[in-house]
Amino acid sequence: GGGYERKPWQDRTQGGGGQGGGAQGGGGGYERKPWQDRSQQGGGQGGGGGYERKPWQDRSQGGGGQGGGGNYERRPYQDRSQGGGGGYQQRGGGGGGNFGRKPFRKKEDFYVERKPKPALPSGEGMPLNKYLAHCGLSSRRKAVEYVEAGKVTVNSEVKKEPFYRIQAGDIVICDSKLMKVQERQVYVLLNKPKNVITTTDDERGRVTVIDIVDSSFPERLFPVGRLDRDTTGLVLLTNDGELAQKLTHPSFAVQKQYRVGLRRGLTPADLEHIERGVELEDGLMEVNWIRFSEDHPERDIVELEISSGRNRVVRRIFETLGYEIFKLDRFYFAGLTKKDLERGKFRELTQREVIMLKHFTGHPSTGKKKKPEEGDVSEEPDIEEATEP
Repeated sequence: GGGYERKPWQDRTQGGGGQGGGAQGGGGGYERKPWQDRSQQGGGQGGGGGYERKPWQDRSQGGGGQGGGGNYERRPYQDRSQGGGGGYQQRGGGGGGNFGRKPFRKKEDFYVERKPKPALPSGEGMPLNKYLAHCGLSSRRKAVEYVEAGKVTVNSEVKKEPFYRIQAGDIVICDSKLMKVQERQVYVLLNKPKNVITTTDDERGRVTVIDIVDSSFPERLFPVGRLDRDTTGLVLLTNDGELAQKLTHPSFAVQKQYRVGLRRGLTPADLEHIERGVELEDGLMEVNWIRFSEDHPERDIVELEISSGRNRVVRRIFETLGYEIFKLDRFYFAGLTKKDLERGKFRELTQREVIMLKHFTGHPSTGKKKKPEEGDVSEEPDIEEATEP
């Protein structure tokens, strides 16, 4: 609330605390005492009374001093593991007394025995609840509820026994819906070799794509689309009819990329012609893009992308312009490549690839010239002559 005068600095080790607030003021003055070695003398005469600091002594050799808690003799160190400190004693042998404690043992009624499961009816066939679960209805436990509620009929007869055995040819209906066992959906990518037919069977006994993979998959597979007998490359095999229909429908514009070997080099004029579109007997055919192969300066190897599913359309494009094809290989199909897949080999798609195909909605090409994968090991260094079927 009022002003004050700032005091000048002074060495307080030489004198008192100043004139303000000193002996004449309210706080009282004081004289700073010089430093002294307190280990040799007491703590001073002011304040709380003087005392004499006791010299250091080895307490292990004597008592703890005269003040406070009295005298005691410090025991010498000893290895307690050898004795002296009192060894471990069994409680039953004394000490705190024996309370008659008995060793732990399981009580006779400690656990309850499980009730045995009801015996399943003998004979062949699949239990009804398991059959319903395999049809995709629900879990087996939920299927039991459907059966016991009388919602399931077998050959027009209501069955309320969950373990009733379903035989081959039985007609099972639940809530007015026909139940059919769902097969495991399989998706196989094959790098098709030459002289193989892209069908499920051949009346002339020629090798088909199914013959190559049949021994590895008990499911009934079929090819998605087709390749000519002399065309090599990617073929997708599956038992998923919905996906197969989706990938072959024109509205989804699935991209397919080919490498084409020609008997003579493609002229720049014909390259531009193909880019503009080629008129075929069934209408104008346009490619997404076309380019010369960078590895063949002779321009007799070209690569292109199409979205059409018309029959033999790539061969017909070049035949219309007077070119003869001696090699045709599909190295890209709907986002799938031949990377690390040798000719004549196959593999199942990964879960990620299946999801990608199922969510494929179709879109026009971006026009970018997509190069084949660097890891594509299926490219044959020696180009073989094509053979007629």
